[in-house]
Amino acid sequence: MYKNLCYHTHNNFCDGENRIEEMLYSAVSLGITHLGISSHAPLKIFNPWSIPHENLENYSKEIDKLKLEHQNKIEIFKSLEIDYIPNYTYSFEYFKQLLGLDYTIGSVHLVRNPDSNELWFIDGNQAKCHESFNSIFNSNIKHAITSYYHQICEMITTQQPDIIGHLDKVVMNTAGHFFNEDEPWYIKEVAKTLEIIKQNNCIIEVNTRGLYKKKWKTSFPSPTLLQMANKLNIPIIISSDAHHTSELLGGYNEAAIIAKSCGYTKQMMFDNGNWKEIDIN
Repeated sequence: MYKNLCYHTHNNFCDGENRIEEMLYSAVSLGITHLGISSHAPLKIFNPWSIPHENLENYSKEIDKLKLEHQNKIEIFKSLEIDYIPNYTYSFEYFKQLLGLDYTIGSVHLVRNPDSNELWFIDGNQAKCHESFNSIFNSNIKHAITSYYHQICEMITTQQPDIIGHLDKVVMNTAGHFFNEDEPWYIKEVAKTLEIIKQNNCIIEVNTRGLYKKKWKTSFPSPTLLQMANKLNIPIIISSDAHHTSELLGGYNEAAIIAKSCGYTKQMMFDNGNWKEIDIN
């Protein structure tokens, strides 16, 4: 059943490669019954991966049209992956009211240095990420990583996202280069973040994009973090973060194995306006 759900996808309204309709047809052919359309939401500053604000209305209308046309074939949900950067982003509530979103995915791709307000892009080219980190955080990895997790915690408490996107993606370009994930200070930051997630009833996605794109050795979050989350009874959802039709179920089998090895037997499913548990089988 978990393979029938795909709630985190991108399309050519943002940095995805295919039209929404193409993603839909591929989802139907794969037996996906629940498809979430979740383009990157606009920021108040220019970035190359988000929907331009002036295209939001067309994005919303396109999803509404496809929902109606294909209601007997597949459940389609309107969402956004919304970045949170203090002073640089719109509130999640703004997009929920403007577009009538079914659910929200909250993520951090740009980390604000609280001292200088400069932004560090944690994704993309590794060399550029390293250069930016050294410049913006003066090569202080603890300051950079703690700023990342503090920003996520602030996003959770102020914006109340339904799903937390790729929780520990900050390790992709940094772990093994500037620190190790088993260092006590890092585990402490993660533990504090997980407590905030638990207190605010958020869902953690088990994001497979790093796996199938061969950019990382495991899921986001890592098995260590998932074990910690399971002890807190934090719910999860397996997610491909697909940017192409060929990626819709990418890494799902691996994610299911990882989740079960960490003690999870259930994941969340969004249906008829509510979240409920289903088996990971």
